[in-house]
Amino acid sequence: MNTTERELQPGFRRSRMTSVKGPRTRSVVTFNPTTIGPGEELYINIPKLKPDSCLVPGSFALLFDFKNSNTKSHFNNNLSKLIAKRLQIKVAGETAYDCSGESLYEMYKDLWLTLGDRKKMTEQGLASENLRKLISGDDSGVKLGDVGKVADALLHSVYGSKLRKPIDKIIADHGLYTPFSMNNNPMYILTLPQADEIMTAQGGEQVDGYKLDNLELEYETTENDALASEVSRMYSTGRSLSYKHVTLMRTSNWDKDLTIVNENINIPRKSMSAIVLLFTNRVRTDSEEYIYPNIDKVNLTIEGVPNAVFSQGLPKNRFFEEAKRFFCPMCEKSMADEFMSISKFFSNGFALVIDLRSTQDDTTGGGKKIVNTQSGVLLEIKKRVTTADVQCNIFVVSDALLNFANRDLSSIQY
Repeated sequence: MNTTERELQPGFRRSRMTSVKGPRTRSVVTFNPTTIGPGEELYINIPKLKPDSCLVPGSFALLFDFKNSNTKSHFNNNLSKLIAKRLQIKVAGETAYDCSGESLYEMYKDLWLTLGDRKKMTEQGLASENLRKLISGDDSGVKLGDVGKVADALLHSVYGSKLRKPIDKIIADHGLYTPFSMNNNPMYILTLPQADEIMTAQGGEQVDGYKLDNLELEYETTENDALASEVSRMYSTGRSLSYKHVTLMRTSNWDKDLTIVNENINIPRKSMSAIVLLFTNRVRTDSEEYIYPNIDKVNLTIEGVPNAVFSQGLPKNRFFEEAKRFFCPMCEKSMADEFMSISKFFSNGFALVIDLRSTQDDTTGGGKKIVNTQSGVLLEIKKRVTTADVQCNIFVVSDALLNFANRDLSSIQY
């Protein structure tokens, strides 16, 4: 049924009626301590709030001022993702999520956003190089000269050095949340990278360091007794929160002369969604550069069964389609505004994706069940010689569930 036919239906209503009603409050609370530096861990707890307050999904965020240690360097693109080198999520003392390559994986995901969506992420440190210089206090940043630089100066006057990192994994995907009624709330632990991992210096200069200053938590609440009681009842009787569990299984160096590489993934999963290989230079100068290492074909064996998924192997002319199927299933409807083109994919946005889901829908449980960890998944990768060694990062993406009962964690599945 097309849009016109739907609007002509007798029962059509453009807006939906809702019972979500209550005072809206946006709160900002100061962290203690208020400053953190490279290599340190930042513990982020969800505030308890009031009994009738519901946390609005997608509103939980970390606010901070980026303080550069000199005036001869600036942060690389997409800082809000870069600062989470490792992300852990714990509930009731149990680890629900732990990815030591969090920034590498999340940065890549953002390359598949449309240009329009990326332009809305200035407050997260995704901006032009000149604007990032201005925010960092790099003295080579220019405020005047052309229209672009004037716009940069205007945005810098609005945001200054204040940036925002959304804290949204798991909790943002399941509607209103009532922290007060829960026995244990999720705790997020961010491990910050070293300065030279996320910053670039001017020619002939060095990166001295950075710190995140004036740390604050921002969140939005809706106050409504009936809503809070309903959400609390759901977690009391039993509720499962689904999410993607991402693990950096292994990082290895591929010699430039290699022509055949065998990689084995031997961890058990009830629903393995995909295996993602991201390739970078051993020393990174561009936070958004992912290298195509001249791979020609991939043969896949799963638990001893050859030619799994791809009956004649995965050839290089299907690499883009497989990556698009996993990272951007809606691209077919928005290719006119799509950021990731085929040319960019192979030039500096490459990922080798083995999608193991039955369908490309964003569902939970449709991945491949891996039981025999002795055999696991074997990738036979045929490639040509490259001009330099590359670093290969192997991620395993699986479906996972946080199961709650009696307002507390009962189990974790992945």
